[in-house]
Amino acid sequence: MCFSASASFIASGALTLLGIASFTAARKKDKILTAIPILFGIQQAFEGVQWLYLNRGTSSLFAGYGFLFFALLVWPIYVPVFVFWLDRKRRTVLLGFIAVGAVVALYFARLLATQSLHVREHSSCVSYAFHFNSERIVVPMYLFATFGSLFASSRPIFRWFGLAISVLAFISWMLYARNFISAWCFFAAAVSSMFFIYVQYKRRLRNVDGFLNEPGL
Repeated sequence: MCFSASASFIASGALTLLGIASFTAARKKDKILTAIPILFGIQQAFEGVQWLYLNRGTSSLFAGYGFLFFALLVWPIYVPVFVFWLDRKRRTVLLGFIAVGAVVALYFARLLATQSLHVREHSSCVSYAFHFNSERIVVPMYLFATFGSLFASSRPIFRWFGLAISVLAFISWMLYARNFISAWCFFAAAVSSMFFIYVQYKRRLRNVDGFLNEPGL
């Protein structure tokens, strides 16, 4: 993301370690949630590699497509799917968000497969540019699938995550409009660390519960 290769690699390493720790501690049904920091960590590693190339006056299409694979194809599907998986109260409603996310991901997959990608440094950020003439339709659909599914959930942790990344998305747009994808993904990646805290909190509750329910206590 913004600033430097070191910023991306530090974020990648920290998120991956947090994600692995969360994944190990989480119950089976929560592992889909704890994989999020790991996926963000991989995405940030791609951008770290991109920075290494940019610092040498060139760019890497492999790193560029790797980063955009997560930004444009994974997240619009993964977010509504994990909310659907963990929120049984709103599953009927959440199916609509999954459908929209799938349409968005397919659109971007076709776009990336048929359009030339240009990567460069702009205002201390990585800029990803390709021909995109349906922005007014696809961007709202993308936001609907990702942000909307979080706000539609009955679980407070998801609504808080949705609020946090929405605020950061607004800040990213105001400060880094031309590099929005890079900036917002970095901030969203950082916020995903809240799932580590959430899993640890649930683990402590289970331990306390088990202790209090021991015979003779």
